[in-house]
Amino acid sequence: MSQQVNNIGITASRGTSAGASTVVLNETRLDVPFTIVNVASTAAACVLPFFFYSRSAIIGFLVFYTITGLGLTLGYHRLFAHRGFEVPKWLEYVIAIAGYLAIQRGPIFWVSMHRLHHRYSDIPGRDPHTPREGLLHVHFGWHQRRRRDVWDTEIYRKLTPDLMQDPFYRFLDNERRDYLTYFGILIVSYLTGGLIGGLQASPFQFDTYNAMCFFVWVGLLNRVAVLHAFGFINSVCHEFGSRPYKTAGADTSVNNLLVALIIFGEGWHNNHHAHQRSARHGLRWYQWDPAWYCIWFLEKTGLAHKVYVPGR
Repeated sequence: MSQQVNNIGITASRGTSAGASTVVLNETRLDVPFTIVNVASTAAACVLPFFFYSRSAIIGFLVFYTITGLGLTLGYHRLFAHRGFEVPKWLEYVIAIAGYLAIQRGPIFWVSMHRLHHRYSDIPGRDPHTPREGLLHVHFGWHQRRRRDVWDTEIYRKLTPDLMQDPFYRFLDNERRDYLTYFGILIVSYLTGGLIGGLQASPFQFDTYNAMCFFVWVGLLNRVAVLHAFGFINSVCHEFGSRPYKTAGADTSVNNLLVALIIFGEGWHNNHHAHQRSARHGLRWYQWDPAWYCIWFLEKTGLAHKVYVPGR
């Protein structure tokens, strides 16, 4: 697999074609259904919050952002991609579901892309989301303009043999199911908002305005906010910040406090690239890292073990 991806990356970065089979693998296609859904929901999430908002919807957004954001950073990233710690299987599944609700694909795809990112960090045509191919590419392009060496199921699954052994994670690795989950979240958000608003009325009456507030803030805005918060890790944290560790190769990772504040400590990206397996990214006491605080709590309560922190 390593050699196959390596050959594909060289061809992509040099713009050459070594053979018919490699050309096929390097083909890109515009995913029209995803592009329509992504652009429409992103535009709606940028406009509608100014027209539909309520205290309960904003609280709901903050709660769901925390659940899904930690599901990705604590679960998809530190637990699955790097195996920085271990938890019981039931808790592993709970964390995986929390991450899946962010609608960034199942753990198999997400982890495959992250491992590919580390293997070829900041090499255009090999790293799936490097800012050297433009900020638009990091935040939108690589999701919509799809290279086969990134999105082909038979290729990316080979990067996650550990997760492929689990039928639950194979079940989540289905993009059609992602659409159904997303539309399910929109429906549940609408109904939840209407019911919460209705409980404040006497007698009870379904609150259609608060239903729309939840639809916008919890259903639409949360997905977009979490998606681009992680996009900032791939863009801002490879462009603007401090670089205490001189990491190898073309890697340009940096630490950025602002990104760390908005996405649970993931902004200490240079620390992470220097110590990839570490469950702790904020390696100094003053580096805000809520995901690590959660892992530390799980360890102290006996739910997390084999927690790796460099120098510990």
